[in-house]
Amino acid sequence: MCGVAGFWGPPDRGLLEAMARVQEHRGPDDEGFFETEHASLGFRRLSIIDLAHGAQPMGNEDGRVQIVFNGEVYNFRELRAQLEAAGHTFKTDSDTEAIVHAYEEWGPECFTRFNGMWAVGILDLRETPRLVLARDHFGIKPLHWARAGERVLFASEIKAILQDGSFHTEPNQQLLYEYLIWGLHDHTGGTFFEGVNQVRAATYVEIDAGGVREHTYWTPSLGTDARPDPAEFRRLFERSVERRLVADVPVGTCLSGGLDSSSIVSTMTKQLQDHVPDSVSLGDRLKTFSAVFDGDPIDEREYIETELEATGAEKNYVNPTSEVFFDEIEQFVWHTEEPIVSTGPYAQWCVMRLAAPKVKVLLDGQAGDELLAGYVPYHYVYLKQLLRERRLGTFAREAWAARDVLKPLIKRRLAQRRKSFDERSLLRPEYLTSRKPPKDERAQADLKKRLLQDLTTYSLPSLLRYEDRNSMAHSIESRIPFLDQELVEWVFRLPPSAIIRDGWSRAIFRQGLRDALPEKIRTRRWKVGFTTPEMRWLRARRAIIQSLYRSPAFCARPYWNGLAVADAFRRACDGEIDDSMFFWRAINVELWLRVYFGDRTGRDLRKETLPAFARYGDELAARAIGTDEAARLVASRAPNPGRHLFANAGDVTYARIPVRSPLIASGDDLQTIVEKALVDHDVRPGDTVAISEKAVAVSQGRSFPVDQVRASALARLLARFVGKTPVGIGLGLPQTMQLAIEEVGALRILLAAFAAAITRPFGVRGVFYRVAGPQAAAIDGPTPGTLPPYNTHAKKAPADPDGVARGLAAALGAGAGGPVDVAVIDANDIGVNVLGASAGVDRGLLVELFRDNPLGQGHQQTPIALIRRMRAGEPGAR
Repeated sequence: MCGVAGFWGPPDRGLLEAMARVQEHRGPDDEGFFETEHASLGFRRLSIIDLAHGAQPMGNEDGRVQIVFNGEVYNFRELRAQLEAAGHTFKTDSDTEAIVHAYEEWGPECFTRFNGMWAVGILDLRETPRLVLARDHFGIKPLHWARAGERVLFASEIKAILQDGSFHTEPNQQLLYEYLIWGLHDHTGGTFFEGVNQVRAATYVEIDAGGVREHTYWTPSLGTDARPDPAEFRRLFERSVERRLVADVPVGTCLSGGLDSSSIVSTMTKQLQDHVPDSVSLGDRLKTFSAVFDGDPIDEREYIETELEATGAEKNYVNPTSEVFFDEIEQFVWHTEEPIVSTGPYAQWCVMRLAAPKVKVLLDGQAGDELLAGYVPYHYVYLKQLLRERRLGTFAREAWAARDVLKPLIKRRLAQRRKSFDERSLLRPEYLTSRKPPKDERAQADLKKRLLQDLTTYSLPSLLRYEDRNSMAHSIESRIPFLDQELVEWVFRLPPSAIIRDGWSRAIFRQGLRDALPEKIRTRRWKVGFTTPEMRWLRARRAIIQSLYRSPAFCARPYWNGLAVADAFRRACDGEIDDSMFFWRAINVELWLRVYFGDRTGRDLRKETLPAFARYGDELAARAIGTDEAARLVASRAPNPGRHLFANAGDVTYARIPVRSPLIASGDDLQTIVEKALVDHDVRPGDTVAISEKAVAVSQGRSFPVDQVRASALARLLARFVGKTPVGIGLGLPQTMQLAIEEVGALRILLAAFAAAITRPFGVRGVFYRVAGPQAAAIDGPTPGTLPPYNTHAKKAPADPDGVARGLAAALGAGAGGPVDVAVIDANDIGVNVLGASAGVDRGLLVELFRDNPLGQGHQQTPIALIRRMRAGEPGAR
């Protein structure tokens, strides 16, 4: 796989090299350039076939046809035989040279003859000079183009086009609108970058002195004339896999445990055992690469192990986590280039990274679902088709046979409807009325038509983008057997009953591989694939996400009401409303805007030390506020990781400055510690100081080693029914439950437990702590990340928090020369409680400002925060 780049127009070597360099991950092995007065070509190579002689740009015999090529043409040997018979001579064994001569012989008509995945730029200097850009039948490999004055730029990735300083782009507002509201993306010839176009699948673009012209060279068609023979399906599928083993480097495969990837593993294993010629690149034992999620409902290890046991393939596991995802999310966004459907593609990203040290080529099961109706909703489409065709007997038989997969989906949708909310209520009214809704032409009662639409427009194009960017980010070539031209055209001619029959999706596929797959996998009814437990991940990182949603940069965007989004996300985390995919889409758009627009446009995140997304959001806020103080705070006061220094509450921006302190111990003079910690922070009248209740409780001697707390029988019983969270165990230990009983009394704890029990079946959460009160809610046990020795302690809430706050406020106000407010606050990643406050504190305001838990009581050692009202302002939103 490779990266291509170039432009039509006068030569500019600096630009050409920059366009190639920013795509180095696509081709780390070599580079090449070709320049003329008409056009220039640039290339980065990942060597896969003919390692010694496949350098590009590559020309024909007289050099008047030059090519840069990304991908593989699997039938190049057959094409080469035809071209040699026609008189062409070859100097290499590469498929690249076969394309050069094919174009020389047949012109653009040659593209119809290629079976593979490819994107090419061809400079034809014969007669009238022209540049031809073309893309494979299904758009597996990317190719983009854009106008910049007299120049027409092209590249595999958009970031290369952004290297031209004369090219000015903005977010494509119509596509953002369709993505945010309907979740649509990659469904048009445009991109999220205004002015950047895709070369569409099965299309070539001609560029010359007369302008730019687009031509379609292949249009898929549907029929029902193919005989639904499972043996024929198997033959075509095995031939497709065999074609994709051609390589001079190691080849492996992704394995999710589903039907598609398992069928590839089984077929590759058999071909290795049968010594199929091209299987030599597999080595002695096929290597597989999988994402697993320990203890999560989506974990597929059971099925992966079944396939590995049947084939003897080598396993390689990676366990993606939400923590690492948010650590590298900017780099991930930079590589994907445009907003994506969910966090799911990150699992594939991790698999590709896992594979990179061991193989250079991976086969993957992408497109099997769109080709052969692998998703459960396709059953609904087929059933509606049967009703439309008045085939009532078949309808009844199919509905009954599929009841086990349809019933859970119906139940889930009904449950979602009970907790549904209007996502449009989170968007600005003026934004909702600014654009026209997209035309969604997906067939609802025609299975074959719907599959074709999803394959070409609504589903697969986005999946292919993720596949390409994830693999190329780690210099891996990914190949897709289900998109073999011969196989796809045959499936397009099958009757619908060959695809869904007797309640089984992919019916002909399952029949054809009856003796090739373990029955446990062949008869799977549900699929997961490479995805992530998205809402569980977002809940686990809720504080970071709250910080993003409440940041001034996010709130200033013209699309949404930022604080309404933040509140809706809080309610979703608490189980009050549905887990909407809008929450991820808003995150993705905001991070994409921060990575690709402003003063960071087009930069290479791999090679620069850039601010994290939170810091960059704070820089935007400081510019909007426009004061020297705001700029100084960003430069000198670092928030805790993933948190923003500034946050919005209403239409006002506040700074929340974390303040470091020494480790507090029992008996310490808290006032002295707080005053010394704030010496360098210029506390002034009107400021508010928040201090962690844990710091107060520890100084009061209300923190106890767990092994010294004796739990009663009642405490041991009640603790069994308390859930534990990633940010704290609360009353989930008998020892902490005992402290709660001592603090508020057994009767109140029993009443809280009873109230929680009777409301839980109705989906109401948080009742226990509302009844038990904030003093019980503030009790916690040993939690990860807490500094020793308190990582082995349980603590009570602080005594007299109001009195503590008033005393500190008086002392700090005297030093500042005017009133300073103080609050004792219990904040974690799940919730916020103001336990005590001086007279001037707006408790509701503090709760809103601390939704993202900006304090750090672990290794950050910042249990104090200085809150200061900043001049209201909005960052420059796009």
